[in-house]
Amino acid sequence: MSIELIDVRAAPTPPGPFSHAAVHGPFVFTSGMGGLDPATGQVVSDDVIAQTEQAIRNVKAILEGAGCSLKDVIKATVFLTDMADYQRVNAVYDRAFAPHKPARTCVAVSSLPVRERMKIETVAIKPA
Repeated sequence: MSIELIDVRAAPTPPGPFSHAAVHGPFVFTSGMGGLDPATGQVVSDDVIAQTEQAIRNVKAILEGAGCSLKDVIKATVFLTDMADYQRVNAVYDRAFAPHKPARTCVAVSSLPVRERMKIETVAIKPA
């Protein structure tokens, strides 16, 4: 089975040597997406809520480019630079994914690129 690499115009250009997603069989693995505006490549705001909303829009665009949607996500990992943002990020996350509740891990990290306060990566299964 081969690996298909996915890049979409509706998501920010990756700032490094990686693709937006990799597809192997039915599995879609997205790269970590933060709150970057696809048009400018800059963080949309210093506010974690605005960043989370944009990050989820970015992941959604990538999943759609791979033939999936948020409802196909089976696992998500959220990275926060400040665990004090946990509840606010959860509120945005819940609105985006509800009523679907994929498995999830949330971890604190010391920093993220370009003033990002959060990132999200996902694993989805392409619908049959």
